[in-house]
Amino acid sequence: MLIDRYLPTFDETYIYEASVNATPDALYAAMKETNLRDPVIDVLFELRELPRNLARRWRGEPPPPSPSRVTFGEIAKQGPAWVVLQEEPGVELVIGTVGRFWQKDYGSRAIRSAEFIPFSEPGYAKVALSLAVRPAGDGSIFRYEARTATTDEVARRTFRRYWRVIGAGVGVVMRRVVRRIKHEAERSALQCT
Repeated sequence: MLIDRYLPTFDETYIYEASVNATPDALYAAMKETNLRDPVIDVLFELRELPRNLARRWRGEPPPPSPSRVTFGEIAKQGPAWVVLQEEPGVELVIGTVGRFWQKDYGSRAIRSAEFIPFSEPGYAKVALSLAVRPAGDGSIFRYEARTATTDEVARRTFRRYWRVIGAGVGVVMRRVVRRIKHEAERSALQCT
């Protein structure tokens, strides 16, 4: 898998797979184009952002604009500081980000894709997401994997405390994202028949 080039070793990982009744091409297109905005996901992110939003409200600042669409095909343009690390069209897309995710503002560190592998500045975590499609019988398997690696022991301890708080929510987000993409791919496949 392409993700192995970017984070072959990691501190945490979460993997979710689903069988999809659609061709690999239809599934890959749905993976890149499906709007990932979802009421449950939005609530989870609002909870994550609550301290920051309360501080903004207290200072009289307006809330930041929220995009109407979030897609994996456009995520590198939508942030926070995501970059496309590599893509094998129709097979796998790997995106990554660097930050101090336990901070209110995620501590995002803008990097270029070529900087992801060698990045080792102390106090950070690197996240790589792999979205992979493979044929399976008359359909496909969709695999969503998230890996996180920290750059030093202090970041590792801090991230692990943070992960204990948000890990279950990350699982909910990933499962809902996979279900949305599966639904869209199967809906598109039905329209084409």
